[in-house]
Amino acid sequence: MGWWIGELLDPQVLDLPRDGLGIRSFFAVVGFSWTLLRWKGVIEAQPDLYGERLLPGLEKKDRTFLLDVIGKLLLGLALLVLVLQVMRLLGISAAVLITAGGFGAAAVGFGAQSIVSNSLSGLSLYVNRPFVVGDYIDIPSENLSGTVEKISWFYTRLRSVDRQPLFVPNAIFSAKPVINISEIDNRRVWIEFGLNYANRALIPELTSALESWLRGHPDVDASRTLAVNFIGYGDSSLNLRLVCHARGATLMDAWSLQEKVLLEIGAAVDRCGASMPFPTRTLLQG
Repeated sequence: MGWWIGELLDPQVLDLPRDGLGIRSFFAVVGFSWTLLRWKGVIEAQPDLYGERLLPGLEKKDRTFLLDVIGKLLLGLALLVLVLQVMRLLGISAAVLITAGGFGAAAVGFGAQSIVSNSLSGLSLYVNRPFVVGDYIDIPSENLSGTVEKISWFYTRLRSVDRQPLFVPNAIFSAKPVINISEIDNRRVWIEFGLNYANRALIPELTSALESWLRGHPDVDASRTLAVNFIGYGDSSLNLRLVCHARGATLMDAWSLQEKVLLEIGAAVDRCGASMPFPTRTLLQG
């Protein structure tokens, strides 16, 4: 219908090919572009299925990243084919694109720096891969953190812990430090506790017992820093510090290990015959 209406126009207004070959060529290009867009939609609808079929042997994070790249390439190729076809039909030469590129460069100089900066930063994210979709990242300078849900050319969408969507311009990732929390290999557990001043002689026995327990626990990575030390005299306690690393990399692994260590500290203090200080208040009646 669109082609028929276009043929009704004066050739001086829109000089479309009037033969069947030109019509077939046009719809072949449109069909090819439509097919590319359909492929993109199907892959994005079932990323796990097509990731395993198209990219076997890769980790899930790598498959997600490469499928995202493939989707953007399909979209870019479809748009490029359509633009070239429309230019051919309208009789526009490549020189017009070069001229438009010159005007585009001038526009960049007059106010489009942020757009170009965000798009180049988005390209850098795909090349350097400081994080991928599914990673949990933190931007300390902006007080932002969340799980990466989408990396587009101009912004990256995060999902915060309380499920709020965050849209972060890509230029921030080129100028600000980013912590990829998902890349942490081991979570550190750091606990400080105290003993009564009367238990100073029991400190070597207690620290030795806790270190032995940590080295034998299956949830503790014994190849990382592991220490229990007396670190100083507090106002009302002898201060000790316990440091170890969880074998797992998730925050839940660290929380679970921390709970076990806290319970073991209390049990070890009781076994040694020591006690922990607690705040007291004395009331004097006059």
